[in-house]
Amino acid sequence: MIQIAREMRRTGAIGAVLLTSVLVVGCGGGGDDDGPPPSALDRAAGFYEGTTVGQRHISVIVLETGRYYTIYGPLGSPTSSQIEGVMVGDGDAGGSTFSSNSLQNVNFTNQTSTPGALSATFSLQRYFDANIAYVGGATDSFAADYSFDYEQQPSIASVAGNYSGQLAAIDGVETAALTISSSGAVSLATPGGCSAGGTIFLHPFGNVYDISLSYGALCPAAGQTLTGHATYHSATGAFTAIATSPTFVDVTLVLGTKN
Repeated sequence: MIQIAREMRRTGAIGAVLLTSVLVVGCGGGGDDDGPPPSALDRAAGFYEGTTVGQRHISVIVLETGRYYTIYGPLGSPTSSQIEGVMVGDGDAGGSTFSSNSLQNVNFTNQTSTPGALSATFSLQRYFDANIAYVGGATDSFAADYSFDYEQQPSIASVAGNYSGQLAAIDGVETAALTISSSGAVSLATPGGCSAGGTIFLHPFGNVYDISLSYGALCPAAGQTLTGHATYHSATGAFTAIATSPTFVDVTLVLGTKN
């Protein structure tokens, strides 16, 4: 089981990952009254929480770039503090709709990765509701409400430290130790011999960090550098990062609680 500490308005779930604090995104960066009006992607961006039609708890991150992440818990357990898997993809928005044909659903419990498409409607700082159609014919849907945790301000100084946690990938879950330096250098190690290094820095918008991790020979995605996004909840010391290959063939989830 992946044990994690990560907090939002509600908590979500990795069938192998314990979630007490999920990805938290923020608005940060501020606005300029004289600047251009926000685009549809700007308006969709945010942090949302809700449930699927099958009563899985979900925590959704939508970035202004169109990248999105959805962490979900076990079927039929809307208040569960476990993570079963994560969906990731890139999309675009127009008006009040968001669509993506690149969704990849990585289930850590079943060790499966399933492609699909997502279509959603959203309202600024209110909701993000989606329908999902998977290759093979299966469907799903969720309704999620906006969280104002999206408005909080991130900093490298606050995220720097030593963490105890876990590393999840499609082929398994391991205990992991994570260190983030005051300069944004990242190092990760597991008892099984996986070691990874990388960098973390502030995302231009929101309570979000950009992260890259280069994995060693005994790791998931061995020999590859995966990139993605991370969040940190200062009240609980909880850190969550999702890093992927460009086409989402490889997806890793790093969870940790500051020591």
